[in-house]
Amino acid sequence: MRLQNLAAGLALLMASACASQVQTTSGTEYLARYDGAYSALAGGSSEVDSQVREIAAVEPDIRFPARIGLARIEGGQLVSIPAREAEAWAALTENLDGLYGEFVPVSPLIAAMVAPEGTKPRYEYTASDTMADIRRGAARQHLDYVLAYEVSTSNRAKGSALSFADLTIIGMFVLPGRSVQAEAAASGILIDVRNGYPYATMTAFADKKGLSRTINTWRVKRDLMRNASAKAVLELAGELRGSLEKLAVAGTSKDVGSGTETQEEGS
Repeated sequence: MRLQNLAAGLALLMASACASQVQTTSGTEYLARYDGAYSALAGGSSEVDSQVREIAAVEPDIRFPARIGLARIEGGQLVSIPAREAEAWAALTENLDGLYGEFVPVSPLIAAMVAPEGTKPRYEYTASDTMADIRRGAARQHLDYVLAYEVSTSNRAKGSALSFADLTIIGMFVLPGRSVQAEAAASGILIDVRNGYPYATMTAFADKKGLSRTINTWRVKRDLMRNASAKAVLELAGELRGSLEKLAVAGTSKDVGSGTETQEEGS
């Protein structure tokens, strides 16, 4: 019954998306527009010029149904998905009923098993190290795409985008000038496991509605923050569904590889 209620809530959340951006542009076409400029720099291009070309030379390959990974980041590292957040993802699975494939948690244990020898200690990890861990673990689980996401809560009476300092790996996709008042925020990026192509970025917020204003003990406060986190993830699940819908349309049209970025903001 609880899962059914979450699934029903997920459908309603689609009408109040927070912020998302979808990309299906082609690296080949992007670089082709600058062939003349690059030819003029032949033999004298800088290291950054070469890096830009290598970074840009990536192509979208979005196909459904697919195996889509869910990778939870906390403290800058890949962690297991908490039970309450798992319920939110289960609600998305039930709501979609296999429309885009299946959702699979990325296992921190499997990611650790396939880490290369000489990997630096986790306390020295950078954002790129964490994302590399996620992609390697997802590859071993034979996942096609992976949503890496973070969740942060705010204890301030008036939350703002600057309150959520824990979102250090992915950060938040918030349009400039937007005022944010929320108990929790969840931010994610959907990438291709095989080539790292970024298909979508999204951020969702859990507002104060439905959360108790009376906090008497640390334990109650902790439980409320967990509820806020789960609510933010449920909102993020709604964002992901909207992004998958757009990507599915792009994947069946001629726009793949020559498309443009689209962004959307809700209330």
